[in-house]
Amino acid sequence: MTLSTRILLVIAICLLPIIALQGAFSWSQWSQRKAQLDTVAIRQAELLGGTISGIAEGARILLGAAAEYRQVRIFGADCNARLSALRQYALGYAFIALVDETGRVRCASDPALLGLAEPPAWAEEARAARNFTAGRFTRLPQVPGGVLPFFLPAVGPGDAHPTVLVAALDLDWLARSLSGLKRSSAALLTNGVLTIADANGVILARDQRHEEFVGARFPPAALTLLGETRPGTLRIRSIDGTNRLVGFVPPTAASHNLAAVVGFAEAELMADVERSLLQSALMVASVALVVFLMTRLVARRFIEAPTRALLAVAHRWGQGELAARAPERDRRSEFGKIAAAWNAMAAQLQRREEELRHHADALEARVEERTRELMRTNDRLSTEIEERRQAEAALLQAQKVQAVGQLAGGIAHDFNNVLQAVLGGTSLIRRRAEDPSAIRRLTDMVEEAARRGEAVTRRLLAFSRREELRAVPLDLGRLLADLRDVLAATLGGRIRVVAEAAPGLPPVLADRSQFETVLLNLATNARDAMPDGGTLTLRAAAAVIGPEGGANGLAAGDYVHLLVEDTGEGMDQATLAHATEPFFTTKPLGQGTGLGLAMANSFAQGSRGALAIESEVGRGTRVSLWLPVTRAETAVERVEMAAAAGGPSPVRAGHRPRVLLVDDEPLVRRLLAGELADAGYEVVEAADGALALGQLSRGESFQLLVTDLAMPGIDGVSLIKEAQERHPGLPAILVTGYAGDAANLAVGAVVGGPFALMRKPVSGARLLDQMAALLPGTRLPARVG
Repeated sequence: MTLSTRILLVIAICLLPIIALQGAFSWSQWSQRKAQLDTVAIRQAELLGGTISGIAEGARILLGAAAEYRQVRIFGADCNARLSALRQYALGYAFIALVDETGRVRCASDPALLGLAEPPAWAEEARAARNFTAGRFTRLPQVPGGVLPFFLPAVGPGDAHPTVLVAALDLDWLARSLSGLKRSSAALLTNGVLTIADANGVILARDQRHEEFVGARFPPAALTLLGETRPGTLRIRSIDGTNRLVGFVPPTAASHNLAAVVGFAEAELMADVERSLLQSALMVASVALVVFLMTRLVARRFIEAPTRALLAVAHRWGQGELAARAPERDRRSEFGKIAAAWNAMAAQLQRREEELRHHADALEARVEERTRELMRTNDRLSTEIEERRQAEAALLQAQKVQAVGQLAGGIAHDFNNVLQAVLGGTSLIRRRAEDPSAIRRLTDMVEEAARRGEAVTRRLLAFSRREELRAVPLDLGRLLADLRDVLAATLGGRIRVVAEAAPGLPPVLADRSQFETVLLNLATNARDAMPDGGTLTLRAAAAVIGPEGGANGLAAGDYVHLLVEDTGEGMDQATLAHATEPFFTTKPLGQGTGLGLAMANSFAQGSRGALAIESEVGRGTRVSLWLPVTRAETAVERVEMAAAAGGPSPVRAGHRPRVLLVDDEPLVRRLLAGELADAGYEVVEAADGALALGQLSRGESFQLLVTDLAMPGIDGVSLIKEAQERHPGLPAILVTGYAGDAANLAVGAVVGGPFALMRKPVSGARLLDQMAALLPGTRLPARVG
C-alpha cells in the first residue's frame, strides 16, 4: 500500500464518524416517520370503525322500533304494512323482515320475500342469532350489489312464538356513504382507501372500485387481521395489487363482527422524508469527495513525487549501479534526510563491492582447483559404483535361482503328492466301478487330495498378498480348544499338544481360514523340529501396548498375544535372521517350500498385528503373534447352507430353473454342467462371452448366469454387466481361480442385480448352495460350514 493511499485511508477513517452520524440521523428520521404512519393508520381505522358502529347502532334502533309493534311480533294482519312504513324512513336498507323459528319469512317490507319455497340463507342465519349482531355478505336477486343483514331477536313477555327481525343494509349505499365520509369529514385522509369486511374477510364496501371487489375475500396476507383482538397495522400487497400500509380494527363482538380497514400507499407518504434523506446523503458524499480530491493532489505533490525518486534510485542500485544518488532537494524534510542516508549507504556498499570482487577472484581460483580434484574423485567413485552394481545384480540373480529351486522342489513335492492321490484314486474308481461303497470312499480320498492342493495354492496366495482377507471376529479361546484335538491327531502320538487361553479373552478380527493355516504351519514346523517327540504349547492372553508402541512396529492399543512354543532343536542366530524370508528353509530338498513362516508374517501384517520369533539351539523356539482386539461384543461365525447327501433337491418339484453356464475350459464346463443337471437344473452351455450374449439376445429365458472371470474376448465381469442391462435383476455368480484386482473389484463393478463371487476350486455342493441362495423359492437343509 502506497503512502498516499495510507493518507487517504486515514482521511476516510476520520470521515467515518460523520458519515455514521448522518446515517444514524437519517435512520432515526425514517423510523420516526414509519412509526407516525403506523399511528395515523390505526387512528384512521378507528375513526372508520366508529362510523361503522354508528351504522350498526342505527340498525339496532330501526329493528328495536319494529319490535315495539305487537302486531309485528305476533304476525298480525298489518305486519307487512308496519315494516314497509319503517322501511320508508330507513334510507340505505333494502328490506326489513320478520323470521320465525323455522326460518320462514312471516312478514316483510318487500312482498317478494313472502311465500318462498325454501328459506333463504340469511333467514337460516337469523335463526341462530341470540342477540343483536351483523350477519354475512349476501347477494339477492332484487339487490345485485349485495346486502349486509343485521339480526335482532324479538321475543317479549306473552309472545306466542320466538321471532327474529332482519334489516338488510344495501352495500352500494354503504359504499357511497364511505365516499361521502372522505369529502365531508376532515378527520379521514383523502389518500386512504376505506374498506369494510365481515368476520370471514369478505369485502362489504370500498370507497374505491367497490363494484369490482365487493363480495371478494381479503388476500391471504390480510387474513391475519381477522384473528386479532386489538387494532393494528399490516404492510401487505392489497387486493388491487398495490403495496399498502393497512390500519385495521379487527372484527370482534364490540364491533358487531365487522372489520374496518384503511389502506395507504406508504411510498407516497414516505416520499418527502426519503427525498430529504437522499439530499443529505448526497451532500455528505460531495463533501467527502472534495476532501479526498484535495488530499490526493497534496499527496501527489509532496509524497508520491519524492517517493518515486527514492524508488527509482533504489531500483538502479538493485541493478548494480551503486554510483547512482538520490536527489536531496530539501534536507530539512523527512524525505531529504532519507535521501542523504541512502546516499551514504550507497557509498559504503560501493566500497564493499570492490572488496568483495577482489575476494571473489581469489575464491574462484581456489574453486576451480577443488573442482578438478572432485572430478577425479567422482570418476573413481563411478567406476566403483558400476562394479558394485554388477556384483549386486549377479548376487540377486543367484538368489532368484536359489529361490526358484527351493520353490520348485517344495511345491513340486506337494503337488506331485496331490496328483498321485488323484490319479491313483481315479484308476481305482475305474477298476471298481461296480462297487458303490468303494467308489464313495475313493471319491472322498480324491476330494481330500484336491483340498490339499487348494491349501498349497492358498498358502502361496496368502504369502504374495494377492488373496483377500475375509476378516471376522474370532474367539481364540474356543478356536484353540477346537484345534487342539485336530493338531494332536495330525502331529502324531509323540507330540504332546497343550492349548491354554486366559478366561474372558476378547475377540480378534482376522480371517479364520488363514489363521488356521498359520497355526497348522507353525505346528508342522514345531513337529519337524522335534523328531524324537516333545511338547507343543499354544497359549493366548490379553496384552496392552502403551503409547510408546511395541516391538516390531506395533501401534498402541489392545491385542491378544498368541504364543506357539516347542521343546525342539531350536535355531541359531544365522538361521533365525532368515527364518521369515520367502523360500528360506533348512529342510531337505523336496520336504518344504519355505513359505510357512513367511506366510505367517504376511498374515500378521495384513491383520494389523505383528510376528516375532525367539529361538535358541537346544532349547526350542517361541513364535509370538499379536492380533488387534475388535470391539464386537460376540464372535460372528459364518453358517453355510448346503444340501446334505440324499437330502431334498434345491429345485422345487415341477420347476426346473434354466442356468446359462459360461466357461472357456471344456473340462471344467462339462463337470459343472453335470453337477447342475444332476441337481435338477436345466443347463445351457457357452464356451465364451460372445456365445453367451448370443443366447441372451435370442430372447431365451434364464433364471441364473454362472460365468468364469478370465475368458478370451469378453471377460466375466463385462458379461454380467451386459447381461443384467438386457435382463434387469438377473442373478449372477462369478467363478474365478485368480485373486487379483479384477476379482476384488468385481463386486463393485456388477451392481445390476443379485451377485456372488466364488473362488476355484469350487465343489458342486458349494455352487448349488450359492445358487439356491440367489434363486427365490428354493429350500435347503442347513449345515455348519
